[in-house]
Amino acid sequence: MTSEAILHELPGGEALSKWFGHVPHFHDANLLEVKLSSQEQSVLRVHTWEITDKTDARGYFVLDRHVVVTITLNDVTNVALDDFNLPGIIHFMKITKVDDTYQFAWGASYGVRGAIRAKHASFALAPGKP
Repeated sequence: MTSEAILHELPGGEALSKWFGHVPHFHDANLLEVKLSSQEQSVLRVHTWEITDKTDARGYFVLDRHVVVTITLNDVTNVALDDFNLPGIIHFMKITKVDDTYQFAWGASYGVRGAIRAKHASFALAPGKP
């Protein structure tokens, strides 16, 4: 199953894909919050954007399409985190299916990296910066 197919079967996933016009990789995104619970919803909150090919007066790439993505995870079955320091900078995030769960795995340029598996997941978007 492709990343796009997985994303589109999750509530809010199609809206996330439409926001960027493609499946996001969350490269250089800020992982703002990790909330874990065995009895309630778990949450990953990420500030991400689109990096354009334009540069500003200082020579920095112009960032566009800022959005805070809240990933809500229900029925978490597995958690593996390393270097738990927030906010973190995501190098990449990959969403895959593992048996009957969705796995959110990310590497980090800075801070926490890891993987969380859950039976149910959804996305909510809040356009703009946090």
